[in-house]
Amino acid sequence: MYKVFLHCIGIFCFLLTLSSCAVFYSTERPKVDFSKYVKDQSLSYELIGWDSEVDRRRVSYILAALQNSGKFTSLRYQNQTNTDLHVQIILESSPRFVLFLGESIEPVSYLPERNPERLALYLVNRFLAFSTFFVIPDIDRDDDYLVFRVSKKGKLEKEYRYPIESYRVFGWVSLLLMWGDDRKEWKPILTEKVSKFLGDSYDE
Repeated sequence: MYKVFLHCIGIFCFLLTLSSCAVFYSTERPKVDFSKYVKDQSLSYELIGWDSEVDRRRVSYILAALQNSGKFTSLRYQNQTNTDLHVQIILESSPRFVLFLGESIEPVSYLPERNPERLALYLVNRFLAFSTFFVIPDIDRDDDYLVFRVSKKGKLEKEYRYPIESYRVFGWVSLLLMWGDDRKEWKPILTEKVSKFLGDSYDE
């Protein structure tokens, strides 16, 4: 009975390890400053690459930041013929190496062709994580880019790209690092990216 109890505890701890994940954002955090803008332009937008539920929640933070920036008289969806500016808000996602815990968003054959060094490192880390029951953590890197592609009267003006690199740490280590988790920081992080975009486009 005691052995069965210990076995159940072990399974519970293993499942807890799999379900726990600490997320850490690793790129620059620009300062938010919306004070200098005057409402002088209308803006329409188009969303590209925001496919998952998590992505859709994040893009809502971007739209809220654009709405609250004080820069635009109106913010509309795909109505570029009646607005001063049109912006495509694009999420450029890095390859997701999820060969063991889920389905990859790209064919497996793409992985060794596009980034063989990263794939090799990923496979070694994943093997060590599984073989040590996640004492060695499984670390997934998302080096995505947030892209604002601005058009005026149907003509492309300029494209602005900003990194949003983050790391997801699975395993026993992630349980110890949950206090520093950036998962709840995505709203200010993306608001800061919008502030950077508006500052860059305003200065030109």
